[in-house]
Amino acid sequence: MLITDRECRRGGERFAVPTLGEVEGKLFVSEVVATSCLRQLFAGPDIDPLASIRRRTKQALQNQCTKVGLCCEDTDAAVDYAFQLLDAAVEAVANQPKPKFKRSETVHGLSRMVASKH
Repeated sequence: MLITDRECRRGGERFAVPTLGEVEGKLFVSEVVATSCLRQLFAGPDIDPLASIRRRTKQALQNQCTKVGLCCEDTDAAVDYAFQLLDAAVEAVANQPKPKFKRSETVHGLSRMVASKH
């Protein structure tokens, strides 16, 4: 099962090398979470952006897991891992000092970077 704090648990040294499936799963979930966050960033201000990100992430994971034929338990584990990853990211951001630039400057800067690559 995918969990974010696996390496920090007692006995984690027994699982020093993750399986290929775990690595692929973690990368896949990380990509979905990152994509959902970026879409929310470019979508503009929202009353509850975290709820939108969670909803978008869950829907994307369910669609992708169904497409590759994963069972319900594996799909639920992937969604749970995504939410753990998102919660850990939110906690890390909350512990950092606030940036001195405006959100709109960041979004416009990212938009320009994306546009220049195409």
